[in-house]
Amino acid sequence: MILASEKVAKKLTDQPVWLDGVGWTLDSTHWTNRDLAYPEYVGKQQRWRTRWPASRTRERRSTSRTLRSFDYKELHHLEGLQLAGKGEAPKMTVDGVTQRDGDLPVCPSGGLLGVGNPIAAAGMMKICEIFWQLRGEAGKRQVKKDARTGLAQAVGET
Repeated sequence: MILASEKVAKKLTDQPVWLDGVGWTLDSTHWTNRDLAYPEYVGKQQRWRTRWPASRTRERRSTSRTLRSFDYKELHHLEGLQLAGKGEAPKMTVDGVTQRDGDLPVCPSGGLLGVGNPIAAAGMMKICEIFWQLRGEAGKRQVKKDARTGLAQAVGET
């Protein structure tokens, strides 16, 4: 990944992907001090970053896989990022909203487990997926609608 000014980026490629913003947050390392049903550590970050409403995100998970231990995290983070209201993420998923051809495609790569669970490179893997989606180069994982904006979110937990 190369971060560059617009002038430099246009010299390097005729198809750049633009970064709108970056945000981060810290939370307690003690799980007993967290609301485990609602990820406040993500929600705090999203309130700071209001430029990325749910209707603009373009990343989604493959549903052709078997149920895995991390599946609840997609629902958890949809709500924490305020892309879904509290308790609404499961219905959105059942209704197909988060499918590759849905209105809010989520994790087209299959999430961390879909790419071999690269723990140390989780955030970079998500950024790369967005890059490929926005350029239309994601192959079988490509979302069906014209991807214009993506959102990468990663959490490091101990």
